[in-house]
Amino acid sequence: MRNLRLAAALGLAAALWLAAGTACAQEAAPRAEGAPGAAEALDATISVEKALLQEDLTAFEKASADRTQATAKLQELYSALDAALLREDAQAAQAIDDVFSQIDAGERERSALLAAERSVIERIRERMHRIDLLEERANELRTRAAEAAGPLTAQWDVQLFPIRQRGTFALTQAGTIVSGTYVLEGGWSGSLRGTLVNRKVYLERIDSKLGRSGEFEGYLSADGTQIRGTWLRYDVAAEGGASGQWSATRRTQEP
Repeated sequence: MRNLRLAAALGLAAALWLAAGTACAQEAAPRAEGAPGAAEALDATISVEKALLQEDLTAFEKASADRTQATAKLQELYSALDAALLREDAQAAQAIDDVFSQIDAGERERSALLAAERSVIERIRERMHRIDLLEERANELRTRAAEAAGPLTAQWDVQLFPIRQRGTFALTQAGTIVSGTYVLEGGWSGSLRGTLVNRKVYLERIDSKLGRSGEFEGYLSADGTQIRGTWLRYDVAAEGGASGQWSATRRTQEP
């Protein structure tokens, strides 16, 4: 429990630091916000806050149950008071005093329980608001990171012709430099490195088994969702031929 609260406090401090409004911080903000993992760090803080929110909700359920029980007990006491007021025996006055005393104690107990319940409710509201702010901040960071990333930064679904081989490219672009990894049907995988200049794509294939094994050239569509071009395999004797065409389609992000 204490570790969760400490993690939440540290995470919130980090989030507030990112949002600092001094001139120096504002100048550094674009670099900090674009750093890899910034949104993920906030996501970790959000997860802690949500865990603490569940604890608060459990505390509210208990506080609500205690208040309901105290209210039911008071209803019984008021019914007992009504009955005592109708008595005509010698002990009636004492019975009334006893019930009044119990009612006073019950009302104090219920007031304390109501105050505790309100405190939990306020804590829940504050935590929900904090989660909303952190999620909004994380989304802003992700949006800015996506805007700063090059157009090739994405997962791509790839097809090679005429060998009809399918696979995926995971690419990252920084400036004109492109790097990434690939997986192709048949158990082939490895890394990619190359460039993007004026929508012209060049990638060198470094296979995990064969080493430098081929190249991909092509052009990125104007909307940034398609690549079409030619591929070349250095091993001209390889099964399936030494060259052909290829296409790649940007994979849409899952909601």
